[in-house]
Amino acid sequence: LVPGGASLPPAIGPAAVLIGPEGGFTSAEVDGALASGFRAQGLGRWVLRTETAAAVAVAMVAPR
Repeated sequence: LVPGGASLPPAIGPAAVLIGPEGGFTSAEVDGALASGFRAQGLGRWVLRTETAAAVAVAMVAPR
């Protein structure tokens, strides 16, 4: 997830969500995740603590 990135859409199939540390991901970590097939998304304008971000991200990608 990237702060201020486009909001997560509901998942169509299996999904994995990366929640970064308080200081954010390093450039190398972002590059590695993108190279592994992750898409850079976010929670819109929200920046949440890690324990809250995980719950919100799961709720956002859950099929509706």
